[in-house]
Amino acid sequence: MITNTPTTIPPPTTTTIAPPTVTPIAPPIIPLWRQKFPSIASGVLSSVQFLITIVIIGCEVGSMLIDIVTGTVYVGLWASLFFMTSCVSQWIASCCCRARGCATYTLISQLISMVFALCVIGFDAYYIVSPHTCFFPSSVCNSSGSTRGLFYSDYNFNYIKIPLIKAQLAAGVLMFLLCIAYVIIYIVTSARVHRAKYPKLVYPQMQNQLMTPGALPNTLFPTQPASTYPTQFPHYPQPITSYPSALPGYPFPTTVYPPSALLVNGENRATELACPTCKTMMNMTATKRLPS
Repeated sequence: MITNTPTTIPPPTTTTIAPPTVTPIAPPIIPLWRQKFPSIASGVLSSVQFLITIVIIGCEVGSMLIDIVTGTVYVGLWASLFFMTSCVSQWIASCCCRARGCATYTLISQLISMVFALCVIGFDAYYIVSPHTCFFPSSVCNSSGSTRGLFYSDYNFNYIKIPLIKAQLAAGVLMFLLCIAYVIIYIVTSARVHRAKYPKLVYPQMQNQLMTPGALPNTLFPTQPASTYPTQFPHYPQPITSYPSALPGYPFPTTVYPPSALLVNGENRATELACPTCKTMMNMTATKRLPS
């Protein structure tokens, strides 16, 4: 006997594909020094400083080829070593290592270069005033001919060597000014970073308002206009201050001015009172009771 049993087909399984999770990438945090430091201006100054260093070395070498005996103790050569160091450090601080540590190292090298720039200025100025200055023994200073220089002659000495020393003096002055310019850049950048890191907080100043008799300041009730009681009658000279307030609904210290008073014929006293809640004016008349 064959029985037909219905076959149950399982429902199709649907697989849900989860969307890919994208991890947000936070923008890089740029240090304040890198934001405030003028790297382009610093790079231009370092390039000009490098060119001036080449000029100082060239003037010193040309001076030595004409006369190696009388000179400026070769200040253009040994001072240019420090100038070149400051140029390279300023280049690195402007393009590659734009951190404050590199800028501080450049500042130190620039301060040292300032000292040697003053040495170049001093020796060149002294040589221009005394062109026959010699720092060697007298036997060397009194030598003549090719022993003094490869291109030694009176014409070359007066019209080439002396102008070269003057050009080196001008280059030394420019080098000194460039060192000062970098020091100014460093100081200004430090001040800008300090102002950005510690901003000046300005607190609002509240004007001290004097309360007139029967008036409340607007700062206490911003939604209600300030009301002023009539002041046509003379008031008592000294107000009464109560702690806490004597008025209902006013928990803060309140100055309560006594009502105005006026004597009528020496017997009756007409008084106007103001309700502290609804500000309604009420007239009251007090009659002097005769003695019994």
